[in-house]
Amino acid sequence: MLHPGCTDPRRRWPAERFGELADALCAQGATVAINGIADEDSVVRALRASTTRDVIDLCGRLSLGGLAGLMARAALVVSNDSGPLYLAEAVGAATVGIYWLTNLAISGPLFVARHRYAVSTRIDCPRCGTRNLDTRCAHDDSFVADVPLDAVLAPALELLAAGRA
Repeated sequence: MLHPGCTDPRRRWPAERFGELADALCAQGATVAINGIADEDSVVRALRASTTRDVIDLCGRLSLGGLAGLMARAALVVSNDSGPLYLAEAVGAATVGIYWLTNLAISGPLFVARHRYAVSTRIDCPRCGTRNLDTRCAHDDSFVADVPLDAVLAPALELLAAGRA
């Protein structure tokens, strides 16, 4: 399951990169579902437009209980640093979280047996160059867009392989 949304757009990995991830996971035999709340429909549509594979679109279709139940049964959940990532961890799903440096230190996984992370160490706004450690500039550009596909795909494949063993 992929969750490309996030309330704070600065913590949102590009939808196109999620699309590349979906393609790579499908090429390995995975069935990929995409989750998002109704407000994240544009992000989910962008992901779907960037993948060449058939994916299951669950955007706006799951209650919180339904989401928890599906995540508990998912082989893997890949998500931005967001509430659904924490829910996936809480219900025991294997996860790969995409974090901005400061958020990893605050809310990253405590254990890595079934949880992995990809992290951006960017601290300056990609648009204006303002350091965003003690202050926040006015821009909503992604601080995690520089996380390469392989930094997410490699741990995802590792966790999938461990789950099959």
